[in-house]
Amino acid sequence: MPAADGAVELRVDGAAQTAWLEDVHAALARLWDAAPEVPDLDRLRFETAVIEIATNVVRHTVPVGDGPVRASVLLRADPARLEAELTDDGAPVRVDLDPAPVDDFAESGRGIALVLRAVDSLSLAREGGRNTWRLARDRSA
Repeated sequence: MPAADGAVELRVDGAAQTAWLEDVHAALARLWDAAPEVPDLDRLRFETAVIEIATNVVRHTVPVGDGPVRASVLLRADPARLEAELTDDGAPVRVDLDPAPVDDFAESGRGIALVLRAVDSLSLAREGGRNTWRLARDRSA
């Protein structure tokens, strides 16, 4: 779990289903246990963003071929940043990472806008046959 540079890293792999989301929640709890110095506001915003992207992977990613979509999340907390990389082997996804303003009370369609408010960077790329989401939040002083 602890990396050479003092960072804490955790990985969760599995089928992109409800059980995987539960494992991601549990991994975030373990991350906070291992990095207790992370301020509550940073935890809340980062966790909200990670769970939003993970939920979108489970709900919207289409399998390529037989079987479920396989997904992975790598969580990292270091002295300066919180980072997550979420990947899946589903069909290529296209998401507007610069969405128009949305109604804060809308029941759907506001996930990316919410994530963008919670993190300092968000990207999506297709790499090696996988959708790769990267997000980071600079830690508060």
